[in-house]
Amino acid sequence: MATVEEQQALVEHLKFTPRTYTFSMWGYGGEVVMGRVDRKVYNYFKENQIDLDEFAYDWDNETEVPEDVQPFTPGEWHDCDHILHESGVEMSGACHITVYDENGKEVWDHRLDPADLDEDEITVIESEEYFAHFEAPETVVFYGQSLEKGTFMGGELELTSPFDPTKFKFYYNDIEGWALCSNVEYDDQDIDSLFDNYDTVGKSSSFYMWLVKEDGELEGIDE
Repeated sequence: MATVEEQQALVEHLKFTPRTYTFSMWGYGGEVVMGRVDRKVYNYFKENQIDLDEFAYDWDNETEVPEDVQPFTPGEWHDCDHILHESGVEMSGACHITVYDENGKEVWDHRLDPADLDEDEITVIESEEYFAHFEAPETVVFYGQSLEKGTFMGGELELTSPFDPTKFKFYYNDIEGWALCSNVEYDDQDIDSLFDNYDTVGKSSSFYMWLVKEDGELEGIDE
C-alpha cells in the first residue's frame, strides 16, 4: 500500500500542468586539451627556450619553429587533443546553476560546489579523471587550458510534475585537478540542448609540455 507521502505525490503529479522551465550554468570554466607530442618536439622547445605560451597563439609562426618539431599548427593549440578535449563550467562554489519558470522568473539557484550539492541530496558523479602522469614513462604530454567567464551550459526542462532540484544529476571530469561538468540529467534524462547557450569571454590561458619520468614525476620544458 502506498504511503501518505506517495499518495500525495501522485495527486500533485496528476494535478500538474506540463510546462517548460529553462536553466543556465554560469560562472567560470573553459576549454582544456591534452595531447601527446614527439620527444624531439619537447627537446627542441627545451634546448631553444621556445616560449610555449607565445607559440600557442603564434598564427604566423613568427617564432620560426620548423614544421617537423611543431607540437601543433601554430596558433591551433586546441587541436592537440589526442588524450582529451573538454569544455564546460567549473564544478566549484564560484559557479551556479539557475532555473527559471516559463515566465522567465527565477525559481531556484544553487552553487555548483559538489559538497554543497551533495549536502542538499543532489547527485554529483565523477565520470573520469585525467592526469599527465597517468601516461607511460618517456611520454611527452601537451596541456592547454583556456579559462573563461560567462554562461557555459543550459537547456530546457520539460516538466510533467512539479520542479524538484533533487532530480538533477551532474557529471564531471577531473582534469589535472580542474573539475569540469561534462553532462547533466534531470529525472534520469539527458539534456539535449546542454551546450546551446555557450556564451563566454576569455580571461586567461595556460600551456605546458611535460615529460613523464620513470617515477611518474613531470619534467617541464622550463626546468
